[in-house]
Amino acid sequence: MDEVKTNDVSIQHYDFEVIADDRRAAQLGLVTLETDLTIEDEFRFFFAGPPTGVHAGGLSLLHSRIPCDDRVTAENLQQMEGHFAASLALFPTGHAFDVIGYGCTSASLVIGADRVAALVTKQIDVPHVTTPITAAKRALEKLGAGCIGYLAPYISEISAQMCADFEADGFAVGLAATFGEGQDSVVGRISPSSIKTALGTLAKSAAGGIDAIFVSCTSLKCASIIAAAEAELGIPVISSNSALAWDMARLANVPVGGPVNGTGKGMLFA
Repeated sequence: MDEVKTNDVSIQHYDFEVIADDRRAAQLGLVTLETDLTIEDEFRFFFAGPPTGVHAGGLSLLHSRIPCDDRVTAENLQQMEGHFAASLALFPTGHAFDVIGYGCTSASLVIGADRVAALVTKQIDVPHVTTPITAAKRALEKLGAGCIGYLAPYISEISAQMCADFEADGFAVGLAATFGEGQDSVVGRISPSSIKTALGTLAKSAAGGIDAIFVSCTSLKCASIIAAAEAELGIPVISSNSALAWDMARLANVPVGGPVNGTGKGMLFA
């Protein structure tokens, strides 16, 4: 311990230690849309619980916003590709991330999940990159869902492309529905009760039966109604945010489900 005297004030310098690598939190990064009103709150919900697994320090989540137009069109979504470099540059220089997620389902489709991963890893040395679409497919596969229902807020053009993308990867889409809203700032204010009602209508309308429902869009507020909707419908409900949070934690080797942490988060976390 050193001591420095400045005028009449004596300032002491104390020794310190830095957190050892084997005690640090898993380092997650999330690229969030400028217009998203939902994803941060929902990630706090899905990540809640005592730390378990490899990283005794639990999870650390850093955010960076990416510019995007409030109007959801294929052209506007594609334009986000040119903003990745500036958005990623706002993360702390040299920070050792374990996983980086991109928080936009529709842009992951338009830009392409592989292209998103390439844009991230070109700038940041990170072992895992994931998107809501990639995460949702992994979640549905884990739950054994072959035929799914699809609910989204988007205009029909984006929804049709996304359903085709799921079918190209082997998932049958039994029924698809949309709120038909093209403005992200409005989507973020759609009530959870409206989403739950739509889930019930969709499940009853799927004539051949479905194994699960995917609710697409990180702006939709689903966290509070997923468990209740599953109990009512008897099938898993996966949202963009639940899938992305689950996949990022899984890739970082920090379980956020099971009997300790999974209560109320839905079947994916059970």
